[in-house]
Amino acid sequence: MTTSTTLLATALASSLALGAQALAHDHSHSHQHEAAPYAEPQHVHEHEHEHAHQHDHQHEHDHQHSHDHDHHHDDDFTQLGAHVHGEALLTFVLEGNEAIVALQTAAYNIVGFEHAPSTDEQQREVQSALSMLATGRWFELNRDTGCQVEQADSSTDLTRPGHQNHGDFYANFTLLCHNPARLQYLDLSLIQLMPALERVQVQWVVNDRQGMGTATLREGRIRF
Repeated sequence: MTTSTTLLATALASSLALGAQALAHDHSHSHQHEAAPYAEPQHVHEHEHEHAHQHDHQHEHDHQHSHDHDHHHDDDFTQLGAHVHGEALLTFVLEGNEAIVALQTAAYNIVGFEHAPSTDEQQREVQSALSMLATGRWFELNRDTGCQVEQADSSTDLTRPGHQNHGDFYANFTLLCHNPARLQYLDLSLIQLMPALERVQVQWVVNDRQGMGTATLREGRIRF
């Protein structure tokens, strides 16, 4: 599987898992969906000084838009690409006998800073973190699935030209599983290696099933 295929599958998995979460939390998200239909905030803003009534409408919309934004902020972590200190997002997808694992977490959780490395020591810390993530030794499927890593890579925003702050680390793996029907769980030990990391939110899709879970220092096993 190429890197582009991996990223596409990861995005698909995120979308499917978010759909599952939306069903599970339909009541808590209903208010957010009610606020969404507003489609003309810019138009009203451009004419807000023409009529007092329009100004009042804009004020009401601004309040509702702000409240809706707060709801989105609460749910940001479930979206691929979110940036939360103390937390990481992992997506697991199994289709047939091929599986992918995709991790994303704030650089602060890994190296303790998010700016481009400015000293030799910080550069070594970044490279060490990339090497650790690329080994894949921080996750394991139950062994009787016979899954082996076929492709692995890790990267970080911190080494990209022009980066300043709010950087993330990423790790992507493609696995070939000889006995996928025996898949039962995923063990995560990343939190034991990274003291600043408190939990890993996991979105998973296993053939026609999907779900979510949370790994912590106390319980690092995600059951499918």
